[in-house]
Amino acid sequence: MKKKVLYSVIYLFVFTSAVFGYGYIPDFSKMRELRCDFEETIYNQDNSIVTQNDRFKIFKIDDLNKKIFINKEPIDKILYFENDKIEFTLQSMTDEFIEMSKTTINRTNLQYSSTSTITYDNQIFGTRYTKSTGTCRFIK
Repeated sequence: MKKKVLYSVIYLFVFTSAVFGYGYIPDFSKMRELRCDFEETIYNQDNSIVTQNDRFKIFKIDDLNKKIFINKEPIDKILYFENDKIEFTLQSMTDEFIEMSKTTINRTNLQYSSTSTITYDNQIFGTRYTKSTGTCRFIK
């Protein structure tokens, strides 16, 4: 009798997990693509400039579900998502550093701005900061 109850609970758990699992399946073909071109300036701790880079990111925007993706990778920490702007935080990790950034995309004038903190594994580099500004345009 105990085994029957145990098997019933396990079956119920497995069945409901499959039914009520992650219900959102993104349809990238229906999303708008936003390309943001920006200039990134990296600063040392003493505010001296390390380098300036021209970069771009391509975002896929799902307005209906208020989701945003970099290419097909979801951004989980969306702070604000409305018609006027999108704000989110993003963590990127490599073998050499961890980057924490806060990004704002102003949807009314298509301006991009971001600030980041880069913490290197090697203490020689310390912690660096970045500021980025640029413009965006819809490519799809």
